[in-house]
Formats: sequence, structure tokens, C-alpha cells
Amino acid sequence: MVLMIPIMVFLIMIILMLAVYYSLTAGHRQVSRRMDLYVEQRPANNGAAVPGQAGKRSTELTGWRAAVRWFSHYFESFQWSRRMEHKMIQAGIPLRGSEFITLCVGLVIIGAMLPFVLSGGKAFLAITGGITGYLLPVMLLRVKIARRAKAFNGQLGDALVLIANSLRTGYSFMQAMEMVAREMLPPVSEEFGRVLKEMNLGVATEQAMNNLAKRVDSDDLDLVVTAVLIQRQVGGNLAEVLDSIAGTIRERVKIKGQIRTLTAQGRISGLLISILPVALGVVLYAMNPGYITVLFTHPLGKMLLLAAVVSQLTGIFIVRKIVNIDV
Repeated sequence: MVLMIPIMVFLIMIILMLAVYYSLTAGHRQVSRRMDLYVEQRPANNGAAVPGQAGKRSTELTGWRAAVRWFSHYFESFQWSRRMEHKMIQAGIPLRGSEFITLCVGLVIIGAMLPFVLSGGKAFLAITGGITGYLLPVMLLRVKIARRAKAFNGQLGDALVLIANSLRTGYSFMQAMEMVAREMLPPVSEEFGRVLKEMNLGVATEQAMNNLAKRVDSDDLDLVVTAVLIQRQVGGNLAEVLDSIAGTIRERVKIKGQIRTLTAQGRISGLLISILPVALGVVLYAMNPGYITVLFTHPLGKMLLLAAVVSQLTGIFIVRKIVNIDV
């Protein structure tokens, strides 16, 4: 009963804070809903927007996505939400930054409450579960961004060749990008298609290309954008420049593949060294739980366990620095 009083006070304070925040951000949400009517339109009947279809996607959201969208309004004005919006675009995930934050908060609450209830009120397990619930989606997001950037870099050379050949046949630069958006696969087609949309909305070509470089965060793409912007200012044969850059990118991809092959043994060794202590601990616990439990209960065992974790993380970091070679 004594524990329930602070919990109830905390919940009441949270509800009051959410109510005040909801009233202060009503204007911002109204603007966001009006923007959704345009952003979420889908072409039909040969590209013409069907009347009454705009915003239909938002109104038809059901289940968990509808709940996430409703709770996400409380985080829309946060600066962190704007940064996560950029991360969502980089990862190609069709979520708003505020929705991702809502999912993170939900996983933190679930990850903290579930071990707390199952363990009978152990705060350490609750804190560990909450941290895990936060780190899990963030780590998955980083992996998604890295994989999408790698896929983009792998397609960039072919995209540049296609643009160069289109320019030689008499196409304009905008038509050449439209060719890439139409003929190639994601993520290159998606990113160049987004550039075309920005230009059609009145954004300058230079700004649209700079936005592309910020979204993808690729050294190869930075080189392409720099070459295109310089050519637009001083002139020159853009097709030849893009062919030269495409050849350089293909050589870099080839060298990276060779390096990855040569360092495969080191990477596999690092992976095995990382997994081996954990796997051995699980086997020992399955064979003789009383023998391994001393490591987690005795003060000396806890110190040794902490030292082992620090040493393990240090070894993983050193191995990664050795096998990761910048080209």
C-alpha cells in the first residue's frame, strides 16, 4: 500500500503534464495534419489525385499503428524527434521520428516493468530491462541505416553510368535522374525520386542535391554532388566527369571486396572469441548451476565478471579497428 501512493502520484503527474503539453501543441498538430493531406496522397487514374483520397491513409490506420500515431503527437515538437526523423529517412523506414520515439518509450516501459514484476520487485533487473528496451530499436535502426547506405553505394556506380549515357543521348540532367528513379531498384531509385519531388516543389537543384548527400551520408555520393555542383557553376562535360567518378567508385568497391575477403579470418576469429565465453557459461549453467552461480553471487566473482566484460569489449574494439580498413 505504501508503494502504491508514490506510483499513483507519479501517474497523476504524468497525466497532467501530457494534458498541458497536448493543449500547448494543438496548433502544431493541426499544421501536421494539413501537411499529411498533401504528403500522403497517392496517384491514381494516370497520375491524377483522386478527390477524397488525400489523408485516407491516416484515417484508416488501425491497431498498434493507430495507437502509436496517437501517442506520437506528444513528441512531435521535441528536437530529438526531428533528429530521429532524419534517421528514419536514412533507414528507409516509413515511420515518423515521433512514432519511433513512442515505440522506444513503450519498449522501455515494457522492458522495465516485465522483469520488475517477474522478479518480485528487483530494481536492478528493471533498470537493465529498460536500458535493453531502449538500445534494441536504436541498434536495429543503425544496422538498417548501414545496410541501406551499403546498398546505395553498390548501386551508385551503375546509376552514374545511366545518367552519363542519358546525358550523351540529349537528355537533361533532371530527365537523366528521372530515368534512374524509374529504371533502377531501391534505394537509389527512392533517393533520386525524392530529389525530383523536391525540385518539382520548387527547391533549387543545388539544395536538392545537398539534401540527398545529407540523407545518404556517403563519401562517394559527396564526390558526385560536388562534381555536379561545380559543373553547374563553371560548365564542362558532365557525362565524362560522371564516367570517371563511376570508374573510381567501382574500383573502390572492388578493393573493399578484396579487403573483406582477406580480413574474413580475423573477423570470424573476433566473432568466435566474443561468443565463446557466453556459450561456455550457458553450458556450465546447464550442467551444474550451483558451480557457476558462485561467479554471480560472490564479491570476487562479480569483480572478475566485470573485468571479463571490460576485457571482452576491449578485445572486440581492437579486432574491429584492425579489420576495418578505410579505402
